[in-house]
Amino acid sequence: MRLRGNDVALMGVMGALIVAAGYIRLTPIVGAATYQFSLGSVALQITAAILGPLFGTATAFAGSFAGQYLTGQGGSFPLFVPATAGAAVTGLLVWGRMREGMALMAVIIASWYALPVGRQLWYYPYLHVAALVLCVALWPRLRSWREGTAPARTAALALFCTTGLLADHLVGSVIAAPLFNLTADMYRAVLFIYPVERLVLGAASAVVGTPVLLALERASFPIVMHAWKGRASPQREDSGT
Repeated sequence: MRLRGNDVALMGVMGALIVAAGYIRLTPIVGAATYQFSLGSVALQITAAILGPLFGTATAFAGSFAGQYLTGQGGSFPLFVPATAGAAVTGLLVWGRMREGMALMAVIIASWYALPVGRQLWYYPYLHVAALVLCVALWPRLRSWREGTAPARTAALALFCTTGLLADHLVGSVIAAPLFNLTADMYRAVLFIYPVERLVLGAASAVVGTPVLLALERASFPIVMHAWKGRASPQREDSGT
């Protein structure tokens, strides 16, 4: 895709927003007191929704990588890896590449069962599976949701962002288990806590993201125009040229 100046500027602004939002801390991540949720989680989802699976994921990687160190969260755990994976899932779903988005989510869920703790606590990703099943079940209707009223668009975006946040969560869990020698009991302790965290962040991403997407659509940013209307993305259209 040929990027225009305003598209490049938008990518730069979104990357800086991810870093800046990372300074606004919310709550500690349960089971990892050194790290905290921040508004950066919301900024990552909005970035993926706006910029799509290619440019959004790249911007999410750059913003989360820089933000992890600039906000003082250190480098003992690669937070930018799950953040980037979650952004990729969200970008694919929002930009109408549902098959790829759901396939990536399925691979992430399967990776949990590659771990001994995953096979022991096989029911841990119950909400991840539920989100994937919901995407599959509503697949025929999601296009009309995105083209519908503001509440319908917000509902669709909430589903997409929550699925991306759950992908972020599970990738982080898969990395953390061998890195910190986490046991099944540690994951069991947050079994009914992590859904609240991810659902709240997903809803917040949708509430903030929907008017932003609509405003950018009205401003005729080429990188945004085809995404929220459910059409084929410019990234995909140019892939064969």
